[in-house]
Amino acid sequence: VLNALGTASKELMAFDPLTVTISPPETPTAGESFSLTCTVSLAEGDSLIGAVQWMDPDGVLVSSTRQTTTNIYISTLEFNPVVTSHGGEYTCQATSSAGTVMNATVLTVQIPLPTISVSREPDASVLLRHGDNL
Repeated sequence: VLNALGTASKELMAFDPLTVTISPPETPTAGESFSLTCTVSLAEGDSLIGAVQWMDPDGVLVSSTRQTTTNIYISTLEFNPVVTSHGGEYTCQATSSAGTVMNATVLTVQIPLPTISVSREPDASVLLRHGDNL
């Protein structure tokens, strides 16, 4: 700032007071154990209001486990096992004195490929998997 009295300067730092990230961005196969993790980072001096919440594809709140360290909250949504009907958009929401932040991820569940058994003779069989040649 420059005025008749002289020059003054001040460095301003911009930061997100509340961030929500979801991991992992991978595609599980039906029948496996799988989890989504929501990490909420708060600015120093800020505090979480209420819980970190997960909403399923129908907008219904779902229960999760929670870990807390200084200014970081981790909420894990577990699927044991994950099934194809779990597919859809999941949203993690957190509220602090700085406001409410949401982040969403789309969960796509793969269907396991079938194993095909081919018999050449009554006593001999060959086991084929996807990509195998006869």
